[in-house]
Amino acid sequence: MNLRDFTRDRDALAPFLPHMFEIISQNMREIAPTGNTLEEDRVLWEQAMQEELRNPDKHWVLAFSGETLAGYVLYRIAEGVLRMDEIQIAKAYQGDKKTFALLKGRMLDDARMAKVRELRAYTNKKCEKAQGILHGMGLSVIGETPRGFRYAGGAEKLYEA
Repeated sequence: MNLRDFTRDRDALAPFLPHMFEIISQNMREIAPTGNTLEEDRVLWEQAMQEELRNPDKHWVLAFSGETLAGYVLYRIAEGVLRMDEIQIAKAYQGDKKTFALLKGRMLDDARMAKVRELRAYTNKKCEKAQGILHGMGLSVIGETPRGFRYAGGAEKLYEA
């Protein structure tokens, strides 16, 4: 398993965007169906990603097993805050403990290097696994939307020995 950071070379990310959509659509289909067709979701997702590609604070880190995209993490670091946008693992790699650990570790390493003071995240109400991970990182629910929870917390756990 190896990581590739596309944060500074976003043009090189283009060939992987369809694979990223496949991963997120498979993962979210069960817990957060949109009611749209797959093609409608693809168009909306691609539009959102094109906007995110213009965000200079956005980090794009992908995990590969050989040439196969195993997962990815998207996050922003700005003004002392790490905003965790997405950690998605392909079905075939879920539960291997390696893919998620590498992606999460890279994100948290970047947060430590940037001297992040606060962590923020959002998760779907049906995604209990993500809720457990966020609680384990010391985050607490600070708000609720019809579909999910907003989390925040200090970055103290990042700096524990």
